[in-house]
Amino acid sequence: MSILLPKYFKKKYNILILLITVSCAENNIKDFKTINIERFERIFYNSDSASLENVIDKYPYFFPKKYTNEVWINRLNDPIQKEIFSEIDKEFNNLVLLEDQISSFFEKNKYFFPKQNHPKIITINTDINYFNKIILTDSILLIGLDNYLGSDHRFYENIPEYIREDLNKNKIISDIAEEYALKLIPKTNFYTFLDKIIFYGKILYYKDVTIENYSDRLKIGYSDKKMKWALKNEYNTWVYFIENEILYDPDNKLNSRFIDDAPFSRFYLDFDNESSEMIGKFIGWRIIKSYMKYNKSSLQEMLDTNPVDIINKSKYKPKKL
Repeated sequence: MSILLPKYFKKKYNILILLITVSCAENNIKDFKTINIERFERIFYNSDSASLENVIDKYPYFFPKKYTNEVWINRLNDPIQKEIFSEIDKEFNNLVLLEDQISSFFEKNKYFFPKQNHPKIITINTDINYFNKIILTDSILLIGLDNYLGSDHRFYENIPEYIREDLNKNKIISDIAEEYALKLIPKTNFYTFLDKIIFYGKILYYKDVTIENYSDRLKIGYSDKKMKWALKNEYNTWVYFIENEILYDPDNKLNSRFIDDAPFSRFYLDFDNESSEMIGKFIGWRIIKSYMKYNKSSLQEMLDTNPVDIINKSKYKPKKL
């Protein structure tokens, strides 16, 4: 069974993202040590036509005024929507562990970026919109729980495996950290292949210092097998990049070969099907780790350092295994 986002709701979901981005100016910041996650999907799907108006009053940014209440009542009564909510409620009976993870992340992030406030946190149902699992604005953090029901869940059976493997609850905190990193890390240098892998390496290193007790493979989105392949073939991958003069190449086709999420990386060699996807991000991460090892740099200083200076001062030299 595959759940697809209805056309009528796709439009409203895009409007929702825009509305939250531009109109939620109210300061809803809470102490990150005592955060509370609001379960909007429970509030909405446990409402009815009589109580819906109260829900709309409390969460106006979820209900664009151009749509009548009848639209939302139909959604409440839609059997597919009810089934999605039922599966969310079953998998996420409580969010105590996630609240602890987010509290810890907020504390670490606040240490490195003391001027940054943290938002109200709300869980939602996105109709399996895995391109927007997490939405972060200045005042609200939305978590689409229906995108984290487990890679083998029947809702995801028509989704490619390399995407399904990230649709697990243990990926939520990593995805949240990634959204923060994307807002914090300058993208002033994003032209050459080196620029891009260093940018994503910075994102992964940011996760290193802000997420506690979390495996490297989950930070990048690898299975155990793919993580082992990346580590084992780090030297060979780096030699390939150097010998093929890829580092300073601005060709955007390199993104789909070595940076974008995909079934595997594309060296155009016999072993491609066995390779780990996003290997460029992995190499960028290893370069950043080496740079931080050999340079007295704060996190903020490193994030602001241009890619050429990073590679030149990183002393990065992977070992041949």
